[in-house]
Amino acid sequence: MMWANYLKTAVRNQLRNKAFSAINISGLVIGLTACLFIYQFVSFEWSYDRFHSKSDQIYRVIDDVDYQGKQIQHGTMTYPAVGALMAKDYEEIALHTRMLVPFGESIVKANNQVYLGDKCLFVDEHFLSVFDFPLVAGQPSVLQEKYTAILSESMAKKYFGQADAQSLIGKEFFWSTEPTPYTVKAIAKDVPENSHLQFDVLISYASLYHPDNRSFEESLTEKPYVRHYLLLHPETDDQVLEEKFIAFSQRYFTADKAVGKVHAFTLQPLKQVHLYSDYAYEYAQTSSGKVVWATVWIAGIILVIAWINYINLTTSRSLDRAKEVGVRKVMGANARQLLKQFVFESVLVTTLALLAAVLLVLLLQKPFNAIVDGDRSLWTTFAALDPKSIIILVAASIIGLALSGFYPAFILSSFQPVTVLKGKFQRSAKGQFMRKILVVFQFTAACALVTATFMVSRQMEFMRKKDMGIAIGNTMVVSPPMRTLFDSTYQGRMKTFKHALQDLSQVVSVTTSSQIPGARPYTTSDIRLNEGQERYTANQLVVDEDFFTNYEVKLLAGRTFAFSDCNFDWNKVKNIIINRSAMSLFGLNTENVLDAKIYIGDKEWTVVGVVENFHQQSLHTAIEPMLFTPDYGPFNPTSVKLTGGDHPASIREIKTLFEKFFPDNAFQYYFLEDQFNKQYNDDRKFSTLTKVFTILSVIISCLGLIGLSTYTAIQRTKEIGIRKVLGASVMSIIALLSIDFIKLVLVAVVLSVPLAYFGMEEWLSRYAYRINPGVLVYVMPMGGILLIAAGTICGQVLKTAKRDPVSTLKYE
Repeated sequence: MMWANYLKTAVRNQLRNKAFSAINISGLVIGLTACLFIYQFVSFEWSYDRFHSKSDQIYRVIDDVDYQGKQIQHGTMTYPAVGALMAKDYEEIALHTRMLVPFGESIVKANNQVYLGDKCLFVDEHFLSVFDFPLVAGQPSVLQEKYTAILSESMAKKYFGQADAQSLIGKEFFWSTEPTPYTVKAIAKDVPENSHLQFDVLISYASLYHPDNRSFEESLTEKPYVRHYLLLHPETDDQVLEEKFIAFSQRYFTADKAVGKVHAFTLQPLKQVHLYSDYAYEYAQTSSGKVVWATVWIAGIILVIAWINYINLTTSRSLDRAKEVGVRKVMGANARQLLKQFVFESVLVTTLALLAAVLLVLLLQKPFNAIVDGDRSLWTTFAALDPKSIIILVAASIIGLALSGFYPAFILSSFQPVTVLKGKFQRSAKGQFMRKILVVFQFTAACALVTATFMVSRQMEFMRKKDMGIAIGNTMVVSPPMRTLFDSTYQGRMKTFKHALQDLSQVVSVTTSSQIPGARPYTTSDIRLNEGQERYTANQLVVDEDFFTNYEVKLLAGRTFAFSDCNFDWNKVKNIIINRSAMSLFGLNTENVLDAKIYIGDKEWTVVGVVENFHQQSLHTAIEPMLFTPDYGPFNPTSVKLTGGDHPASIREIKTLFEKFFPDNAFQYYFLEDQFNKQYNDDRKFSTLTKVFTILSVIISCLGLIGLSTYTAIQRTKEIGIRKVLGASVMSIIALLSIDFIKLVLVAVVLSVPLAYFGMEEWLSRYAYRINPGVLVYVMPMGGILLIAAGTICGQVLKTAKRDPVSTLKYE
């Protein structure tokens, strides 16, 4: 009965002040909706690799290599024997597994069909013991045998059609150009989206070497292309184990140390791979931990702003409810009962807001999924919650409810009945001061978000307009014919294919290269100039004679390559081109660089040209010294520069030529600009999210101002009438009632500057090339917030100020 009375009173109170209630609930709805969306995004990013039962014990081996004091490798690739030797030497390691990611795109031939681009990994027999990738048919032990493989369910259906998984055991397919078929021994469930390891086919690691020649498996000197994962025993301190790796490096890499090369092995926890990886030749599905944490902060700010609105608007109405409190206390109600009433009202409003937010999320789920480029849903997000996440969410909800519900309830229930019923109740100076503090806080946060969003947009615009030094527009990239044998006729065939392409009306130029713009080039060390002893490190690209013309790279000195510079016999390839950064690294200039001798290992090269620097990768990465060597490699994609005409027609013609020159190969293509811009996916996602949620934070803050300014104007209605009778103008009344609020917003705007500055300096540190924020970057958002706030306040006050003085003087 008591709770029913509480409910009736709460509903009547909300309905009695419909406009005020709408503003109050709307702020909470918007805030909760934003937080639910952000939680979907963040929880998925944090969920990567946590589905493995031993995820807390799995670590990835990192091999950082310094050469004569300079870091030449920061990555996950190392020698094949490293993991096995670590497991042998250190009892903390329960199990280890090796993985090799093939260079270039994998090509599979099954049922006389050729498939290009499916993800194939070479893994050893321990792989499925370390990781939890369940099988639907077959046994994990099959990976002990040579030429055996495990297919994902999707690939099994793709290669062999709809069939029972068990019936696919024993099927065969061919990988790359190898003549020996691989036998399907097991079928695995499709890899979850939140796994940093993505694969379609697992091939036995034993297939990489002959049983009688285990030099590859046991190598510590050549082919450093293998990734290692370690499963540690529970309670093992990974940092203590890392310290032991110093002795490991000294024990097994004495020859490297003698020439100045030092290996520093470290461990990266599996749960950190997705969000905290900055390694060369990264194969994993990665994102930015900074972006995710920045989004978490945005969610927190929005929720706090929404709660502040509720507290401010509820306590500002204290005068209206003071008489209610006085009467109820005289009738026998005690402070505890009143506290329950007002807390109940807070819970009711919050519950209604939450239900409305859930409905809004369901309605807006598709647009949000388009922003984050994923298939998210509220139900799957909460279904995947672990106990720790549930505790955090419940704790956050209780704290929020306590702050937004108990504080107003405590204020309202503490009024003295005698004072109130005599009409002597006045607003508490402490209460007014607290509301001012809260208004300043929420607008400080909102203004900092606006400034941050403005700077993010400026950085995105800077990246879009930055001269990359290379022309990638209208470039179609065709995957290499990987099932075509590389022999002495290969370069001639590629040259003929290029000529055939160039005869097409919409083809401007054609080139091949080991990496396209956007892909990280290979790093080469042990570089010497002439007969000097100083060693250098630089990146290296293998290109054909048309590369610089096709991509419009500026020539600074000398010449570009000719077809005669290429040769199937690598010993006869002698000429090299360098970029401006490499020329500076070697201490040369355009006057003495030509014909300079460069040694890479024992091989001598002659510099025939110097080209201007260009951005091979995104603006996150600084331009590095680059060496270009001439060749037509079997894994080199073909870049076709097109005119701006009918691309579908051009694609059909190029496909016809490709299938004519390279039968039994899969034709696959993409446009370079799209691929290059994928490097900025995290940036674009973060930019869009900040814009959307910043707008919401400003809306919530303005809703609070609308409520406060409207209520203030109503409370001073009679005063306004008297002032108008005495000759005050509408503008002077607006100024009188608005100035206090505008002062608060102005203080908030000033306080937001250091918050925005330090926050954005941290975010911009991700970029090697970035904007230099001037005063304007801070002034424009500040001015915008002031104008919006002033417009909001004045708009509400104007309604009261324009009322007829006769009606305002009668107001009670």
